[in-house]
Amino acid sequence: MKRIVFLIGAIILLISNSFAAELSSASYSHLPALVYPIVKPKVTSKFGLRKHPILRVVKHHSGIDLAVPKGSLVRAVADGVVVFSDPFKGYGNLIVIQHKNGYTSHYGHLEKILVYPGKKVSAGEIIGTVGSTGLATGPHLHLEIRKNGKPLNPLLIFPSLTSKSKG
Repeated sequence: MKRIVFLIGAIILLISNSFAAELSSASYSHLPALVYPIVKPKVTSKFGLRKHPILRVVKHHSGIDLAVPKGSLVRAVADGVVVFSDPFKGYGNLIVIQHKNGYTSHYGHLEKILVYPGKKVSAGEIIGTVGSTGLATGPHLHLEIRKNGKPLNPLLIFPSLTSKSKG
């Protein structure tokens, strides 16, 4: 039985990796100018299939987790308008910013939310602080980038983060 579960997991991982490869070949020329949301992060969980650290089930992780100390400042990755800023399910305190060309950025597990829906923000503007709200095992920023609602791998958009990746 364990062997079957392992094989199914391996097949799912291959499919997930091919999906990520498809995204990596996509053009990001329509992305707005981006800045890093936090200083000196360590990637502790990558985009794609993973075993959820709390729920203990294999699920698609639609963003990346960036570990930094609690209270670290979180900045908007690009100019945009805040469309959501409240607690939301497993994300805990969540901010969603709408950018140009159908892109959104999502910032989860925040300790403090410093913006409100309708607020225009600039790239690099402080929008919140890192926390561990929602389904989190410790302080980190959960970052998602979406295009027309479809999650994109932030490590393909911010490739220099991969050198600090834990796994």
